[in-house]
This record gives sequence, structure tokens and C-alpha cells, in this order.
Amino acid sequence: MKNEFIPYEQALALKELGFDEPCFSIYHSKDKSFSWHHHIDHINNEPALESGEFNISAPLYQQAFRWFRDKHNLVFNFISYSIVKPGEYHWSITWHDVAKASGIVKTYEEAESACLDKLIEICKTKNNEQAN
Repeated sequence: MKNEFIPYEQALALKELGFDEPCFSIYHSKDKSFSWHHHIDHINNEPALESGEFNISAPLYQQAFRWFRDKHNLVFNFISYSIVKPGEYHWSITWHDVAKASGIVKTYEEAESACLDKLIEICKTKNNEQAN
């Protein structure tokens, strides 16, 4: 079941972008370990402890994709299996009905991860442009 949750590095990047949705699980910053959270009302990114350690919410992939759609108007288009070239998965992202990125990989899981990485990159770039 753990493979339904985004990896630590992507969860940390979402935290930095302001992700604050309730999640079923968390990562611990000290050792990057994963644990189930027993309180559904847990909100992301508990404050740092004196040791500098903090918890990072570990969202499901569908939560992360929904957050990008709702908060940033970035839409991840469905991953499709290529009929023309079996063994390829196609993914794409649109923003305000304009294609922003796409890719082809070998597995569905790689497509999810690549798409999420690109969504993070687009938001970081957009935030940097707005800051300048």
C-alpha cells in the first residue's frame, strides 16, 4: 500500500510549495522514514521540534494531482498506454488549456513520478518568476 503515496523527496517539494492537505501518513525529516498517522485531521508539516526535526505529510498520488489542479490550475492529463508503440506510457500537463509538458516512459509508475516532478518544477518556476 505504501506505493500509493508519493516519495519523500516529492512530499518535501510539495511542502515547500505550500501543500497543507490532511493525509493518512507522514514522513519524518530526521530519517526520511514513513509512518501511518492515526488521526485523519492531521494537517501537513508540523512545526519543527527543538532538534530541527519535523513531519511532512505523505499524500496519495491522487491527492497531489488534485492539489495541483485545484491550487495551481495545472492539469495532469491521463497517462495512456501506447497502442502504436506497446511498452510506452504517455503523460502530459496543461495549464490554462495550453500544453506545458509531456513525456514518454516505460511504466505507469514512471509516468506518475515524471508528471509529478514536472508539476513541481512548473510551480517552482512560476513562484520564482512571481517573486522577481
